[in-house]
Amino acid sequence: MRKRLQQRKSSTKRVLQWVVGATLTVVATSAGAYAGLRSFPMHTVHAAHETHETSQSALQHPTRDPIQLLLIGTDARPKDDRGNTDVLMVARLDPIRHRISILSIPRDTQVAYPDGKYHKINQSLQLGNPELTKQIVQRLLGIPIDGYVLADFRGIIQIVNLIGGLSINVPERMHYDTGDKEHHRIWLEPGFQTLDGEQALGFVRFRHDALGDVGRTERQQEFMRAFYNKLIQPSTFTKLPSILHAAWSALDTDIPLMDVLSLSSHAEQYRSYRFLHETLPGSFHNPDPRDPSDLSYWVVNPAEAQFVARQFFLDGKEVSNPIQDPHQTQTWHLPNLSR
Repeated sequence: MRKRLQQRKSSTKRVLQWVVGATLTVVATSAGAYAGLRSFPMHTVHAAHETHETSQSALQHPTRDPIQLLLIGTDARPKDDRGNTDVLMVARLDPIRHRISILSIPRDTQVAYPDGKYHKINQSLQLGNPELTKQIVQRLLGIPIDGYVLADFRGIIQIVNLIGGLSINVPERMHYDTGDKEHHRIWLEPGFQTLDGEQALGFVRFRHDALGDVGRTERQQEFMRAFYNKLIQPSTFTKLPSILHAAWSALDTDIPLMDVLSLSSHAEQYRSYRFLHETLPGSFHNPDPRDPSDLSYWVVNPAEAQFVARQFFLDGKEVSNPIQDPHQTQTWHLPNLSR
């Protein structure tokens, strides 16, 4: 079952360490998480079932071992597991290669659940809990996940406002009403601008363009890059106590507090790391209008998903275009890398 971070008093130094580390691991990687994948054999799904002791070892030695966690962004409050998963990313902090790598998983990705049935991956919170989401992602990518961090939208808005907004280039007009009870109005004009928390949330949630769900994952990556750049500015440090308060009320995690502190004590070195992002490649499945049970999906090839994760996290290789035609997804085969 999930563990909630317990609020406790600490010295100013430890608070600042926690905020820098947690925000880099959570919000700059945007609310989220790192994960340990040191030298995992991604050609087998076996690797996803490394022992808990191995994962904890990676978290406890953040300057020696790569670590990796799962970021989940939801429209529900932290204690409510029944919300939709609007943001799903795996972030790897690699002290060996000096990289922060973030792999976005489109929320409409079709995946197998433990009962053998296929659903969209964003239903994992409704059908289970963050642990189920974590389990599904491990199987999909063939990698171990050290932990998860779940953030709600209200906390993201508060944190963005506290740091003075984010500088983002809005590529097109974004006007849409989501129909939600809160944060329902998305109203952005094109151009480079500073977005407040509500606007930034609308930017990462908007999906009504030609690329749909894939376009949204690209905007989420742009959001995280802008957040990371803002977070590492010295002027942001004076706002860290307020950021901590907002983050603490908006986050849920299974990562022990001492491991978060271990990560955060080395936060200064992350400022020089290279920032990479990628979207899990696949193809669109458009529903048959004659079949009311048919849904739109992002279809991925299981073997390709694990290969792409290995190439991206270990070698820093990014896919030039994640959008494939259905035939390409279905017939993908492992390339001969010995040539």
